[in-house]
Amino acid sequence: MVTGLFKFLDEGEQSFALLGGSRCGVAQLCWGGSLLWDGSLRGACGGWFVWVKTYKDWLGFLHMGFFKKLVKKAKPLVTSSVGFSYSDKEVLRDISLSIKPGEMVAVIGKSGCGKSTFLRIIAGIVSGSHKGKIRVFGKAKIWNRNKIGFTPQDVAFIPDLSIEDNVKIFGLNSGIGEGLAVKRAEELMGMLKLEEDWKKFPGQLSGGQQVRLNIILSLLHDPKIVILDEPFNGLDFLNRRLLWHFLESMRRRRKSVVLTSHLLTETQKHVDRLIILKEGRVFFSGNLEKLKEKLKINFIYELKFSHLGKKKIDEIGKYCAYKDVKVLDSYERYLMFGLNSERQKSYLVKFLHKLNLKFEEIGFREPNLDETFLKA
Repeated sequence: MVTGLFKFLDEGEQSFALLGGSRCGVAQLCWGGSLLWDGSLRGACGGWFVWVKTYKDWLGFLHMGFFKKLVKKAKPLVTSSVGFSYSDKEVLRDISLSIKPGEMVAVIGKSGCGKSTFLRIIAGIVSGSHKGKIRVFGKAKIWNRNKIGFTPQDVAFIPDLSIEDNVKIFGLNSGIGEGLAVKRAEELMGMLKLEEDWKKFPGQLSGGQQVRLNIILSLLHDPKIVILDEPFNGLDFLNRRLLWHFLESMRRRRKSVVLTSHLLTETQKHVDRLIILKEGRVFFSGNLEKLKEKLKINFIYELKFSHLGKKKIDEIGKYCAYKDVKVLDSYERYLMFGLNSERQKSYLVKFLHKLNLKFEEIGFREPNLDETFLKA
């Protein structure tokens, strides 16, 4: 009973000391580094102390849910001020965030912003030290790495071995036996509709099937945190839809999912939260509505001009800077504006008429993530 209690408390973030007599059933401190033995305290504990007189007393505490109320569950993933450099080039700076159980998060940003590096650091793939702390279920990452499943952008399977042998070897590398690896692979293959002969080699599978096999091999140990680096690269619509359904099933199982993707508009429909990295820092964390509010872009206004010279473009640029109108895209006679309100549209149209410009309105609508991202 005491062992079970220790295991329960070990998942929390607070420190506890159970104090009691020699026959009360309390043997030692379960968290925080301090030890108890026969009611004597060795060391110091800055957390909670509970006096237990008899064996029945602390059973009563359990029955009343005393410790359940006291213990705050540790979050699956918490990073604090994480930074990383390649030689003299700083890639990540001061990244702090936390992921909840059953939450699906997309880490997005322009190429080279450090997305993949950040995920690889969390998974323990990147060699070399990093700044800051990474906690997995309240503990240092090294003690809970088995709770993380990482699917790299490039395929990780062994091409010279059959699917069956890959499953067995990856299972052993993940710390589980061959039998359990096969059992979990069968379940995952059913979920991802990979119904192929296990004697086949990975090279005999289609591109989409290889991506699915890559994901299956990374999840054989049934991790609580699922990390995927660009899992949708090169997949057609049907394969992407299948993968989204699979990730949503992971979320329903209370697994935390962290992924990167350049398919922004598609991603925004499925994830709970967007994390935008810019120049190695967290620029934004939240949903699309909060991003539009932060950037003051609630509408997209697209125009095609009959003629648009450099002088006119400069005048439009000065007006937009003064009136807080965003020019999101421009190409020859085409301009895309990001507006905060419909009133801004009417003022912009009046200004363009004053410049004696002729134009055709292509669209006025709410932005998607791709368009909003142009200004992020």
